[in-house]
Amino acid sequence: IRDTGIVGLGGAGFPTFIKLKPTPGKVIETLILNGAECEPYITCDAMLMQTRAGDVLRGADILCQAMQARQCLVGIEDNKPTAMAALQAALKSHQFHHPIEIVSIPTIYPTGGERQLIKVLTGHEISAQRRPLDVGLVCQNVGTAAAVADVVLKGQPLIERLVTVTGNAIKNPGNWIVRLGTPIQDLLAEHAVAANSDIIIGGPMMGFTLDNTQAAIVKTTNCLLIQPPQITK
Repeated sequence: IRDTGIVGLGGAGFPTFIKLKPTPGKVIETLILNGAECEPYITCDAMLMQTRAGDVLRGADILCQAMQARQCLVGIEDNKPTAMAALQAALKSHQFHHPIEIVSIPTIYPTGGERQLIKVLTGHEISAQRRPLDVGLVCQNVGTAAAVADVVLKGQPLIERLVTVTGNAIKNPGNWIVRLGTPIQDLLAEHAVAANSDIIIGGPMMGFTLDNTQAAIVKTTNCLLIQPPQITK
């Protein structure tokens, strides 16, 4: 996991292997898998769960084994019934070494935040001075779990990811598997994006405006939000 570059794919990009290293005196009780989109417009995690539910859960099982966690809770927003059904079907059709529970959570921003999700799923309120590990919890993104399954079961390093391409300035929003290092301008060309459009990396709340479309897709690029140019009066 370390040598093949797996990081948190929910946006932070924190190296996954560090969360798996045992901490003296700390026991991991529960792995929390985050299936809640972090912001409006972003749907890449939902699409991943719909199309690769088995890999998501197999990755969760591997992560539990690596950390010696007792169980896994998968939190998924209640406005994603197709993804929920896919995960439930995968849970029934595969055998896993650790208990895995799929939990429906309210679709309320910012439930996709790590500490907010932990509060909803477990009731633990993690202060700024503490870490989830302090109460026996580790949180990973569903995309990270699928990437772990890819490397452990298939030998495939992290070389691509799902990217949401959406916004009010394009006619064909959706999710695409994109190789890391792909110039963003190449992806925009596939959607005939107007040159004066506002390109935001991420969502409308915490995303940032892209100044140079020659920049590349990286591990944490979960969304390209393409909006009409702002009109200044």
